[in-house]
Amino acid sequence: AFKDARELAALAPKRMQDPALLKVQADDRLFANDYGNACMLVDAASDHLTTPYWQQLLVFCQTLRGDRESAALGAGLLAETLGTTDPTYFKLIDRLTIDAKEPILSLPHPSALHLAVMRTAHVTIPDDAVLTPHPSILRAIGISPNARLKTRLEAAEKATDAGALTSELLAKIYMAEKFDPVELNNALSLAAADRSPRGRALLFQAAQVEFIGVAQAAVYSKAFELAQEDGRYLAVIDLYRPLLAELGASEELNWFADKAARAFYSLDRPLPARRWMEFLRLAAEQNNESKTTLDALWLLGFLTESDDSQLDTGLLNWLDAHRQKSKNRFRQVGSAGLHLIEALGYDVPNSAWWTVLESAGGFSTVTGQNATRHAMLRAAAAGRRGETVLLMLLTFDGKAPRIEDIETTKAAARALRLIELEKEARQLVLELAAAEGL
Repeated sequence: AFKDARELAALAPKRMQDPALLKVQADDRLFANDYGNACMLVDAASDHLTTPYWQQLLVFCQTLRGDRESAALGAGLLAETLGTTDPTYFKLIDRLTIDAKEPILSLPHPSALHLAVMRTAHVTIPDDAVLTPHPSILRAIGISPNARLKTRLEAAEKATDAGALTSELLAKIYMAEKFDPVELNNALSLAAADRSPRGRALLFQAAQVEFIGVAQAAVYSKAFELAQEDGRYLAVIDLYRPLLAELGASEELNWFADKAARAFYSLDRPLPARRWMEFLRLAAEQNNESKTTLDALWLLGFLTESDDSQLDTGLLNWLDAHRQKSKNRFRQVGSAGLHLIEALGYDVPNSAWWTVLESAGGFSTVTGQNATRHAMLRAAAAGRRGETVLLMLLTFDGKAPRIEDIETTKAAARALRLIELEKEARQLVLELAAAEGL
């Protein structure tokens, strides 16, 4: 969130003296390919030029200004200080100062400065750069012209999953991959066998070239199915959202109605979901299988529509539907659903809890970070918004909400509601419910 970080840094006191804030501002400029302003910050950081980061950035800025001799001298002195702690950086500077051609074959922990020097030196980003866990780095690799398309695809997917890249940009990167007509005609089977970014790009391109509704729905259905299995459901339905919105609900697509409705509910778009639900209701009047499918969607509809008029009946039908779908997973799914409903302040009837408690299976023992979770709830009770949100992020530890740790999501939703962030609490609960197929 570069813009937000930039605005926050601009409000911070001593932003031109604090070395951590200066580095944030410099990295921000490097990510934006604004090397001129990044180098201006080097002058402002003169008091901190004893640290390796600023020395490395200074040397890079000297190469940009055409001062190769000073850059080579500075790099030599810096190499004596740092030794072999960052060999990639020195290989890149050698390319800019003495026209060295030693290849860069591996860089599993790239920095914003690494990427900036690579782009300037026209060096291809190594494939293992996508091993980095940092969303900002992954985003930069995903949109970099000096990365192989395979590398860009993988980085872009990871960045999208982390919320650092929009689904619109990911779609453009998917469309840049080349496929022959035979691959596109066999996209469903090939994508099922190739669970890689390229396989997902193939499926997405196949969706673009189909013009018949049934064929389009078949592609979407396979994409959603694979995404659920791979733990990427939310990212994939957001990617297909514009295409899905153009696919009209119709009787010939009854078999796809539950998948379309689930996707729209998961995207918090109840209006288009209702149109598909109507076809499900008609089918449910004819056979029990369709009724089970309809009832299994109740929770997502409840979380988006906030209609508690049929809470008791709808909840018990939802529990019964999921028990029929999977007896082995029912206790975990049912318990999670009841916790999420309670997290939003609704009263769950005892009959629903007994339905879950009397089923076979055990509950997960994962409880998350108890101390941080309690601190979050204390901050929320005192009305300290910033502290509450920060502690919530620390409690989740950079991971998405998980059904195995339902108590953390429940506590986080409760904390958000205490600081009057009702919408965010509902979105958090919906995210887990959608991702876990509740």
